[in-house]
Amino acid sequence: MPLTTISEGQEAFRTHHNYIRSLKRHIEGSTLSYTGVSAIVRAPVPFLNSKTNLIDLTILSLKDEAEIVSKDKDYSYASTSWLPIKTYYLLFNMMLTIEYLFAPERERESFKITHNKCAQNFTKRLACGEIKFSNLKLNEIYNRDIFCYREQSGANLRSASGFDHTRLALKKIAQYKQEEWQRQKRIPDFIKPEHRRKKEEFRRGFQLSVFEFPYHMRLRANYRDFAFIEGVSSADTARYFNDYFVFAIGFYKALLSLKSQLEEARAGH
Repeated sequence: MPLTTISEGQEAFRTHHNYIRSLKRHIEGSTLSYTGVSAIVRAPVPFLNSKTNLIDLTILSLKDEAEIVSKDKDYSYASTSWLPIKTYYLLFNMMLTIEYLFAPERERESFKITHNKCAQNFTKRLACGEIKFSNLKLNEIYNRDIFCYREQSGANLRSASGFDHTRLALKKIAQYKQEEWQRQKRIPDFIKPEHRRKKEEFRRGFQLSVFEFPYHMRLRANYRDFAFIEGVSSADTARYFNDYFVFAIGFYKALLSLKSQLEEARAGH
């Protein structure tokens, strides 16, 4: 793996920070709802709290981290690396609980669904209009065209306060998603016609939504690390941490609004 220079790392850091700032702006204050709630039938949900303890402990851990970062910016250098992992597991356990509420009769399957399948299920629901965010920008579904999306040179480095980086952020996640598929299929490159054909098949039915952002950021943190924070000041990593934290809590609250809606419907309220 080639070494990353400090300047390259700083550019990558600014890019990823712009991505999370744009997504944070859209998710903060947004709600998520099920459009077919009137068709939900009353049913017992005895396993509703299966993940509650994990969810509560993860939120507590995230808030503790945020409190420490507010007191000592130097702590943010380490905490930024594992923040996407904690964020993902918070959201994943919420999504598993919602899967259960959609089909309480399939309790075993709902809580044992794979990480990738869980994210894709929510993308499919968003794509067919079953669920909707109150912020319309978050309802966008990206197909294979996202790989060809282009902005003017340097757009990724523009301040997120005056430029929306959402599409660029999801393009990056699309690239991560393809790289993960490529790794799983053990395809070293796309030189051979057979490998190019497989890539074409992968892209033909490609779908991506904001639900897959936390999953692939977690994979990056787990397996590719956050080398781009090297050489970045603690003040900058603290700002990155704070923006990612707000994004995480905003996404959690959006999922919580959907969970509450389904829970009430199952109770017959």
